[in-house]
Amino acid sequence: MKNILKILKFWPILIQTTFAAQTLAVLEIIPATDDIEITVTEYRHLTDELRRQAVRTLPSTDYAVLTRDNIISLLPPDEEAAQCLAESCAVDIGRAIGAEFISQGRIGIFGGDLSLSIELYETMGGKLLSSIVIESKDVKGLMAAIREQAPELFSKIKPLSEPRFSELKVDSQDEKPKMEPIPVPQKSSKSFYIAIGLDIIGAAVLGFGIYQHINASSLQDDYKKMPWLPPEQHGQYEDARKKANDATTMGNIGIAIGSALLATGIAVHIWF
Repeated sequence: MKNILKILKFWPILIQTTFAAQTLAVLEIIPATDDIEITVTEYRHLTDELRRQAVRTLPSTDYAVLTRDNIISLLPPDEEAAQCLAESCAVDIGRAIGAEFISQGRIGIFGGDLSLSIELYETMGGKLLSSIVIESKDVKGLMAAIREQAPELFSKIKPLSEPRFSELKVDSQDEKPKMEPIPVPQKSSKSFYIAIGLDIIGAAVLGFGIYQHINASSLQDDYKKMPWLPPEQHGQYEDARKKANDATTMGNIGIAIGSALLATGIAVHIWF
């Protein structure tokens, strides 16, 4: 049962990242110094607004924006490791949770006003894609500025379906430079749905296999606890043992087939 609960815990993240090609993690906005008079609730409201602007800016077919609960679930379960990671830079956290892009804001004081600095990184190479600095006298001003400037920040992440352009070419008639679009290879919709189907079926079969293993363990415990029976009733032992062995076999088959289907679905996502 514990194994099934673990699978259900990460199921929303699996579904969200399966339907999107890449992920963006927006970390909690934090104070740059200890003398910032802003409540925890206000920090969370600012972070939630930053995530909302990311969702509105990026196409949902290409990108998934991780929620606060998603990020917490992906952090190491060991408290000491999680604390060590929290003290690292945003890029390290992004790599640890498997996000392709990561953003984080820090609030400080500049000239007596609140100053919010937000940075956006590409985690693979640690490249700073964009950053903005917002200044305001109060939290409401920061909130309004996030709504206004955050879309431009996240627009630096180019949609996967956006066309690229070749080198400038000169038309012989008007001698004006023109850029000719180079079509970006698109994933086949048929292969996409096949991959999704394999992922869903594989997850279901894998869950069935895990359930059968749990059931087999329970049956074996019942078998071992059976009292000694007279010879004419020894068939009950054989029936109980057979049920336990059958459940174990079905569990092994379910896990093997489910894992194979999931791996095939992932392969289709990558290569097609």
